[in-house]
Amino acid sequence: MDKRVTEHLQRLTQYLHDLEDINNTPKNKFIESTLLTAATERYFQLAIETCINIGNRIISIEQFNKTIKAPESYSDIFIQLERAGLIDKDLSERLIKMTKFRNRLVHVYWDLDPSMLYDYLNNNLQDFHLFIKKVNSYYTD
Repeated sequence: MDKRVTEHLQRLTQYLHDLEDINNTPKNKFIESTLLTAATERYFQLAIETCINIGNRIISIEQFNKTIKAPESYSDIFIQLERAGLIDKDLSERLIKMTKFRNRLVHVYWDLDPSMLYDYLNNNLQDFHLFIKKVNSYYTD
């Protein structure tokens, strides 16, 4: 496995661990805590950007061996990974939604509802686990 991909996977695993720790917080305590909501926003941003970086790195390595085009946007990274067979359509669509969520975190951060953030925390962490699994299996197959 590429050294940079390995380093990014290690970072992603740590961000995911931190998000899972926060996920153990009861909803009412989470919503009341600006510290927890801010930390969650940041860890989501870092985790999503790390997935983007991993995807971009794999594409840059593989585009000489496979028919993969250079991505035109962050969302396009996951479309190209789907075309390369690294992820399936369902995961690609969820990661594209996650990329759009990242854009909200970065560009419309003042308009995030803590309750929605908590729901995202409870319902989307498995996508990171699946992405890690797919990247690892891509390099071991």
